[in-house]
Amino acid sequence: MTLMSELTLTSFLSLVNMSFMEFEDDIQPLHLATLLAERALAARHLPKRKRTRMSLLAATAAEMEAKGYSGLTIDAVVERAGVARGTFYLYFANRAAAAIAVNRAFSAAMRGLRPRGGRRWPAEVSIYRMNLFYVRSYAANASLLQGREVLMRDRPELARARDFVNQRWARAVLRDFCLRTDTSLTLLDDTGALLTLRAVIAMADELLRETYVFGSPKLQAMVGREEDLAEALSFVWYRAIFGQQPKHLRPLLPQTEDKARHSDAPAFAGRGHALAVSGD
Repeated sequence: MTLMSELTLTSFLSLVNMSFMEFEDDIQPLHLATLLAERALAARHLPKRKRTRMSLLAATAAEMEAKGYSGLTIDAVVERAGVARGTFYLYFANRAAAAIAVNRAFSAAMRGLRPRGGRRWPAEVSIYRMNLFYVRSYAANASLLQGREVLMRDRPELARARDFVNQRWARAVLRDFCLRTDTSLTLLDDTGALLTLRAVIAMADELLRETYVFGSPKLQAMVGREEDLAEALSFVWYRAIFGQQPKHLRPLLPQTEDKARHSDAPAFAGRGHALAVSGD
């Protein structure tokens, strides 16, 4: 996209007050149980061993969504998958191993299905599109994700895996920042910049868990629509990183006079640049 077309797009979005409604229908959530069931049905051409494992994985996801990890039983999984109980142990050592495989499938699907092409859009649009995908996907998989939280208390390798994913995501955001602003890629080794991004990512993750996984009553009462939560996350994300009021989002918090006098200063002080998120 040329600079002129980006300016034209930005002007248009400003003209319509950036309601983002035109983008919302394009952002479809991930529902893991449905996705795994569809993949299992479409696997008829694959070898039997692969088909059976996919059926067991889909059945485990469906059972976790219906009953949570605490209610997950091997008998229910094999009955849903239509296989013998002994067959289960050819693929998974126990129910925890099957649940961990479902958790990995969720993480892989989130990476694979997240919005793409973020660099085509102004920063606010790119941030909002990504946040809307995550909000909708957390809401659609809330019951299944409750089981993941239980598993993480007993299986430290899952917490380490989440740490790895979040670190990679923070580096991806910084890399995108470098590409957008012609900044040296040495920024990827800047501990302070990475820690700042990890703080923002952790804030978003915790808010989603509190709202949809743990069902905090006060938060749920404030979240009228999934789009409202995505908008709030995007507003805070933009202000935290850019250090100024986003131009195309509703002013959910006022900007003080002191802040207004320094609105041109980016959050990464001294670097002279602002950070934007893409879906690439």
